[in-house]
Amino acid sequence: MESAPQIFNLSDHLPESKSINSSEIEFTRISTDATDCSAGDLYIAIVTADGDGHHDFNLALENGAVGILAERLLPTQSPLFIVDDTRTAFSQLSQIVYGDTDSNLVTIAVTGSTAVTSTATLLQHTLCALDLRCELILGDTSGTPQEAFLAQTQSLKELASRDVEYAIVELTPEQLASRVFDTLTIDYLVITGVEEDESEFDGTQCGYESSYRRAFNHLSEQGVAVLNFADPVTRFEFLPGDRAFLSVGQNEESDVWAQHLEHGRAGQTFRVHAGDDQMEVFSPILGHQHVFNCLQAIAIGLLLDLPFRSLCFALQSYENSPGQLQRISLGQPFDVYVDHANTSRDLNKAVLALRQVTTGRLIVVYGPSASHTPEQRSAMGRVAEKFADVSIITENHPEYEDPLAIAHDVIDGYNRSADAYVIPGRERAIGFAITMAEPGDTVLVAGKGADKSDRVGKDTYYFDDVEIATICIQEILNPVARYGRDIFRFEDYTGG
Repeated sequence: MESAPQIFNLSDHLPESKSINSSEIEFTRISTDATDCSAGDLYIAIVTADGDGHHDFNLALENGAVGILAERLLPTQSPLFIVDDTRTAFSQLSQIVYGDTDSNLVTIAVTGSTAVTSTATLLQHTLCALDLRCELILGDTSGTPQEAFLAQTQSLKELASRDVEYAIVELTPEQLASRVFDTLTIDYLVITGVEEDESEFDGTQCGYESSYRRAFNHLSEQGVAVLNFADPVTRFEFLPGDRAFLSVGQNEESDVWAQHLEHGRAGQTFRVHAGDDQMEVFSPILGHQHVFNCLQAIAIGLLLDLPFRSLCFALQSYENSPGQLQRISLGQPFDVYVDHANTSRDLNKAVLALRQVTTGRLIVVYGPSASHTPEQRSAMGRVAEKFADVSIITENHPEYEDPLAIAHDVIDGYNRSADAYVIPGRERAIGFAITMAEPGDTVLVAGKGADKSDRVGKDTYYFDDVEIATICIQEILNPVARYGRDIFRFEDYTGG
């Protein structure tokens, strides 16, 4: 038999609010979607880019809402409470209805302009390798900030109920800027970088930077931030004046820093320095960004009083970073990597890292999405033409835009447009790149990384770059159909 739902009194939790038509609202649940309201719900009207929730209050009442929380007067005789900011009020009430304020769970938030998921995943691996109970809550950008915050709050409560010690939470700049996450309190904050690129942020550069500054407000009084001094914007513009922080970087000016020793196809070696401690670390994952990910994981570990050498050994056992120069090696005589790079900045990092270890040609499959501006698309084209021997432009979340129109914007960045292949079908583009690769070549499939979806029109389809590349390689190594049918018709790529 289910227990009776807990009843909350709105005036107890928002004493500064102004009541209209009634001095109290008793509710069991909160909702910001009028169509999703049910009996006993408090409807919270929120203004978003998609519309004004105040216009839907009648629908919420028809569906059973017991009252309205709004930012202005509404023409209703139902209980109505008015506050200055319903986003912040939603955040406060979410913690009360769904949160667990008595938890001993240590929360570590990871945010930044790049490598957020790879840093969070590496940090989880490091803590788990040292026998700590740690779980990761990935940032969900598919829904509204309200939905993401509710999901996160409930996940934290569930982790606390299972006596998990550490929770690693991803935060996006949109979530930080939304004010919905205002009541989230964290013990440690990792900012991977705040580079000058707001292409994934729906707003101005000033708003983009301000969203990261808000992250410091989420730190508890004893909380500590870990900042990447290899990013000049972070180092010179984002130092918190009232919060403790540790810095990581590429020289002794940082608290934890690395000295790059060597790199090759098998991986890279670097020496980590932390105070008087130092240790040489080998990682099979390429790229300078991964080195900084490692340093931030070590910094968090040191803040948790974990042994320095044990942290370094844990990093060496991390063999694959999803979506960050993720190597696919099945015994083929050429290298294949999958990376998340969908901006000129990240594509530049990826191709430079691979150029250093490639003896043959560097073949790059890439494509911006519908959310990129023509200028951002052409910037990716300039990077690909400069560093790739073969560049193949393909689609990546085209949504309602013609993939060929997106490719046209990319080609505007080329000095010689004839140097680029345009293959709109992403699956065919990956197959074409892998079938043309020769011994010593490197193939980079960029744009999605760990993202396993493709948005076309109003629909979202499953699409995994790693899976497609793996099948292509297996077909080359085993030309006889192993799956009951041929997944790819290689004559489509080779002209046979």
